[in-house]
Amino acid sequence: MSQKIFKNAKKLERNDLRDITGGVGGPVTPDLSQCGCSCTGAVTGPAYCGKYKKCLQVITC
Repeated sequence: MSQKIFKNAKKLERNDLRDITGGVGGPVTPDLSQCGCSCTGAVTGPAYCGKYKKCLQVITC
């Protein structure tokens, strides 16, 4: 099965590698709409939410 995946693959040349963008190294704009607070006051959502959002100690749900 894995050979079927790589059937049309080609080796990238040096110039091709320069055109690749993205990945984990570049600046990332976090989507803060995915961040929230739980009833206990914990920040919910992706890992970066704790850096950008703070929650009250206790929220009545």
